[in-house]
Amino acid sequence: MEVLKDWLTTQKTDDKSMVILLIKGYFLLTLLCFVFLALPFSQSSSNSIVNHIFFAVSLVSTTGLAPSDFGGSYNMFGQVVSLIFIQFGGIGYMALSSFIILQQFDKLPRLSARLLRLEYNLPQKYPLVSFIYSVFIFTILIEAIGAIVLYFCFKDAGIENPIWQAVFHSISAFCTAGFSLFDDSMTSFSNNYYVTCTILVLSLLGSIGFIVLLDFWMRLTRKRKQISLTSKIIIYATFFFWIVAAITIFASDVELRSMGWEGLMLASFQSISAHTTVGFNNYDVGSIDVSGLFILVILMIIGASPAGTGGGIKTTSITALIAALLSVLQRKKQITLFDKIIPATNIYLAVSSAIFYSFILILGTWAVLLVDGQNFGFEQILFEITSALSTVGMSTGITGDLSDMSKLIISLLMFLGRLGVLTVGFAIISKAPLLRIKPKIEDIAI
Repeated sequence: MEVLKDWLTTQKTDDKSMVILLIKGYFLLTLLCFVFLALPFSQSSSNSIVNHIFFAVSLVSTTGLAPSDFGGSYNMFGQVVSLIFIQFGGIGYMALSSFIILQQFDKLPRLSARLLRLEYNLPQKYPLVSFIYSVFIFTILIEAIGAIVLYFCFKDAGIENPIWQAVFHSISAFCTAGFSLFDDSMTSFSNNYYVTCTILVLSLLGSIGFIVLLDFWMRLTRKRKQISLTSKIIIYATFFFWIVAAITIFASDVELRSMGWEGLMLASFQSISAHTTVGFNNYDVGSIDVSGLFILVILMIIGASPAGTGGGIKTTSITALIAALLSVLQRKKQITLFDKIIPATNIYLAVSSAIFYSFILILGTWAVLLVDGQNFGFEQILFEITSALSTVGMSTGITGDLSDMSKLIISLLMFLGRLGVLTVGFAIISKAPLLRIKPKIEDIAI
């Protein structure tokens, strides 16, 4: 431990070094996952090297896209290994390592603190020690309760090996990974409301993030008078986007409308699956009308919430952009939300995140269209790329039929999506040079 302490204290803690170190950590995690999956005694059936790479990136990024049947590709050993990497990727390797470090040292080293704030996009003044313990405690508690409930559901349904199935799907749902041991994801349980609701609740708790969970716990224990503005934004935005999208998807698809109430429930599940970026299916996504797929694409782009297990631009960024738009239209001098002024730096980050995400989405879609555009429809490829970049895992069914080059492109997008587009941008673009002369202010046409 002394060696670890010396290493932590000697590392650079400037912004770019932190970003590069975070990228290296996830790259190493993905490489280790690939090595384990490629071992012969991890496999039930043979897969290509490209497919193993795809699976490794998808597991660590908790995306859920699969080039072949996951349950049929890997045996029990491979599935256990996969679940470990889902857990590391879902709640963040820095959170787990920081918890271990706290057991050995009196306080969190500066390097670990900065990496943790970067990985979870935490506010500067947020209590790190409380956050780390909340991540550890909430994860174990929620996943354990979810596994217990799913065990009884699977046992009643006559599912083979219900304990393992329950543990795997509970962790996969809470980490918004979307991996399933069933070859049809959750489609066979579309009429089982206990399974559906359990998966839905686990996905929601994972996507809203540990900031919200800790805030509500502090409020319930009367250690805090009210929840933070961040938590308010996340709760309101999550439920607003979920409900509006569910109604819109239901109205967009003829087959869902013909099912009545059952169709609305299916649309609600797919809405929350896209919004939380968990990626489970209880309905064939490939059969949804194009207008419904368009709504799912928008939901995937919006994504989950910061300090959670999901991807996307994030609900707080989208809400900040909407607040900026409304403030401009109302000709306010300050951008406000819930009667609180949003700092300009937060707005800049939200705008930058949306622009850079859009740039990578466009570039990735164009690249796959070049390779496989003649084999699949534009909407199918756009859906697949969005699902990968937002680490959702939903697909119209084309993943396994993509060429190896397209699979590698999508693997890269999943990796970038797990890191966060701004993190990648910070790593690519160096810090601007110091200007000796202050630039003049000049108006432009907007």
